[in-house]
Amino acid sequence: MPWIARAVIVIAVGVLLAGQVVRTAAVAAGSMNGSVGASLWPSHPAVVTDRTMADIGASAGKGQSPAPATLRQVDELARLAPLAPEPFLIKGALAQVDRRQLLAEQLFAAARSRAPRSVAARYFLADRYLRTGRIGLALGEISVLSRLFPDSRAGFGPALAQFAHTHGAVAPLRGFFRSSPEVEPMVLSTLADDPRNADLILALWGRRSNPTDYQTVGWQKKLVDNLIAQGEFAKAYSTWRTVAGVKGGTNGGPGTIFNPGFAKLSAPPPFNWTFATAAGVVEPAPGDRLQVIYYGRADAVLAEQVLLLPPGRYKLSMDISNPPGEGGEIAWTLTCLPHDEAILRLPVQGKGPLAGSFVVPPGCPAQRLRLNGSTGDFPQSQDFAVGRLGLARVAGA
Repeated sequence: MPWIARAVIVIAVGVLLAGQVVRTAAVAAGSMNGSVGASLWPSHPAVVTDRTMADIGASAGKGQSPAPATLRQVDELARLAPLAPEPFLIKGALAQVDRRQLLAEQLFAAARSRAPRSVAARYFLADRYLRTGRIGLALGEISVLSRLFPDSRAGFGPALAQFAHTHGAVAPLRGFFRSSPEVEPMVLSTLADDPRNADLILALWGRRSNPTDYQTVGWQKKLVDNLIAQGEFAKAYSTWRTVAGVKGGTNGGPGTIFNPGFAKLSAPPPFNWTFATAAGVVEPAPGDRLQVIYYGRADAVLAEQVLLLPPGRYKLSMDISNPPGEGGEIAWTLTCLPHDEAILRLPVQGKGPLAGSFVVPPGCPAQRLRLNGSTGDFPQSQDFAVGRLGLARVAGA
C-alpha cells in the first residue's frame, strides 16, 4: 500500500531529523533508550517514543496501517511530554497520508513551536507552503533549514528552480538569496542545465561571486558550456562577459583574440586562454609572452581559446623566441565550430616571426584556436616562447 510506505518515510524523517529533544534529555539523565531503561522506566517519554516507532515500523512492514493501540501510544506520549515535537510530527505525517493537509500543517506548526530547531517540522512546512503558493513563508522555512541542516539545500534546489519560472518569482527569490546566499548556487545550477534559462539566471543572480571564483562556481561554467553545446555562441559570449566580470578595453571584442598578451586575468575560459597543466609547463611570462615547455611524452593541447570571427580573410602572426626541438611537432590550428572543420594549420618550425592567413567561411559562427604539441619518433622536451601574438582582418577581404 503506497500510503503506508509514504507514512514510514515521513515519520522516519520527522523523528530521526527532528532533533530528538526528549530523547536527548533522557540520554543525559541515564540512557532510558536501551532495554535496561525500558525495564526500569517503561513510561519514560523516550521509551514510549521508541516503542511507538517500532510498532509503526512493524505494522508498515506487514503492509498494515498503525494499530489503534499504537495511536493511543502517540496520545500517551503527548500527555507525558507535552513539549515534545514527536507526537505532532507523527500525527502530522498520518494526517498527510489521510490527505488532511490543513490538519497536517497545524500539527507540523505545533511541532515547530515546541522545537524551533526541528528540521523535520520546518521541512514539511516549507513543502506545504510551496505547494500552496505561500512563497514568503516557504522561503523563510527554507532559509532556516539551510542553516540547521545544510544537506537539505540540494533537496529544495529543483523546487525553487521550478518556482523561478512562475510570474513574479524573481523579486522574492533575489531577496531570499540575499538572506541565504548558500542556496543560490544550487538553484542556479539546476536552472543552468537548460541553456534557455540564461536570461532568468542572470536576472536571479545577486552578483556576489568574485569573478576569480568562476571556475569553482559550477553554475556559471555549466551555463556557458551548455550554451556553446547548443550552438548559442553569441549568447554564450555575452553571458561569459557578464558572469566573469569582463569589461571592455584593450583585450578587444568578439571579432579578435581576447588577451593576446597572455596576461594573468581573472577572466576564465573558454573565451580566454586555457593552458595545459599536465603535458608541460605553459604560463604567461613577462613581456606579453607565453612560455611553453612541452614534455613531448603525449599529444596535448598546450593552449586554446574560442573565438567569434565574422566571415572574411585574416592573418595570424607572432614571434617565436627559440626554435622548437626535433622531438615532435608544435602547430597552431584553427577550426570551425561546432564541427571542428580545420581552416588553418600553422607549424612552429623556427625562431623569429611566424604568420599564416586563413579564411573564415560563411556558416562558421565560432572558432577554436589551439596550440598543439605532437610527439615524434624520439620524444624530447621543447622550450620556447610565443610573443607579439596578433590577429588582423585583411583589408578588402
